[in-house]
Amino acid sequence: MEEQASRERSCSHAEQHAAKGVFAGMKRVQEKLLDWYDRERRDLPWRRSRDPYAIWVSEVMLQQTQVKTVLGHYARFLERFPTVSALARARDADVLHAWQGLGYYSRARRLHAAAQTMEERHGGRVPGNRAALLALPGVGAYSAGAVASIAFGERVPVVDGNVVRVLTRLFGLRGDPGRSPLKARLWDIAAELVSPRRPGDFNQAVMELGATVCTPRDPNCAACPLASGCKAHALGQPLRFPELPARAQPTAVRVAAAVIERNGRVLVVRVPDDAPRWAGLHVFPYVTLGAKERPERGALRAAREHGVRANLAGPLATFRYTITRFRMTLDAFIGTPERAAPGRFHRLSELGALAMPAPHRRLANALLTLSTRSQGA
Repeated sequence: MEEQASRERSCSHAEQHAAKGVFAGMKRVQEKLLDWYDRERRDLPWRRSRDPYAIWVSEVMLQQTQVKTVLGHYARFLERFPTVSALARARDADVLHAWQGLGYYSRARRLHAAAQTMEERHGGRVPGNRAALLALPGVGAYSAGAVASIAFGERVPVVDGNVVRVLTRLFGLRGDPGRSPLKARLWDIAAELVSPRRPGDFNQAVMELGATVCTPRDPNCAACPLASGCKAHALGQPLRFPELPARAQPTAVRVAAAVIERNGRVLVVRVPDDAPRWAGLHVFPYVTLGAKERPERGALRAAREHGVRANLAGPLATFRYTITRFRMTLDAFIGTPERAAPGRFHRLSELGALAMPAPHRRLANALLTLSTRSQGA
C-alpha cells in the first residue's frame, strides 16, 4: 500500500511539475498558437459571424459531429430559424425536421428548450457570460465556455476531445482524461492557458490544432507550432496520449422494417416523446430481430405491433449504419394490409415534410425511387 501511494504521489508531482513548466511559458504558448491559428485556420461560416446565436448553434451542431456534416446543415438551419425568438417559437416537429442528418436529436431538443428560456428570461438574446449560459437547460460546461469566450470575449476555458488530446500530449499527462483527477486537472490547465487578449480565438486555436494537426491516429508533429515544448513529441510517443480506455467492440444488431402501402399512401408512425431513441421523429414500423428470427417475420411483427396484419410483396432495401456502440443491419420489406388498417397513412409526397432519423429517411428515399421507376415503366 505504501509503495502504491508513493507511486501515486510521484506521478502527481510529475504532472504538477510538467504543468508548472508549461505555465511558466504560457505567454509563449499563447503567442505561438494564435500566430499559427491566424495563418492556418479553416475558413468556416460560423467563424465569419459575431452573432452569439449563430455561434451557439454552430457549437451545439459540432458536438459529436464532423465539420463536413455540419457544413451541409448550418446555413439551412439559420435560414429557417434566424434568431433566438424564431427558434423559441417553432414547433418541436419543425426543429427536428431541420436537424435531420445531424443525428443525436437530443441536442436539437436541448437547443430548442434553451432558446425558449432565452426568450422568456433574456428577451430573446443569448446571455453574455458563462454563468448565465450554464443556467440554461441543456447547456453544459463546454458549450457555455465556447459561446462565452468566442461570442463575448470572456476568459473561460473549453475542453473537448481535441483539447484533451493537445493538452495531454503537450504536458505528457498520464491517466484516463474522462475521470478525476485528470479530468478536473485538464479544465484547470485549460483555464490557465486561455489568452486574456483573445480568449475565443485561443480556444478555437486549440481545438483547430487537435482537429487538423494533433489528430488521434496520425499527428503531424512537423507542422505543430507547439512541438518544441511537447512532452509526447520529445518522447517520440504522441500516440501514447491520451490514455483512453479500450473501446468495447460494437454489438451487431439486426432490425426489420415494414413499409406498408395502401392506395398510394404509406404507414408512418411517430415515436413517443418518452422513447429512449428518436423521440418525436417519424419512422416506418420496425422491430429488433430475435436471435433466430427471420427478417420477413420481423417485418410482419413490426406491422402487427401497430395493429396491421400485412402481406409482404418483397424486400425494399438492406443497409447498415451505426448508432453509438451498435452496428445495425436493417432489412426492409414492402407490403400491403390484409384489410382496413389503423394508423396514419401518408402520401409519398408528404414524407419529405416529416422529421425522420437517417435510416428511415433512406427508406423513404428508396420507396420514392421505386415509385418513380414504376411510374416511368
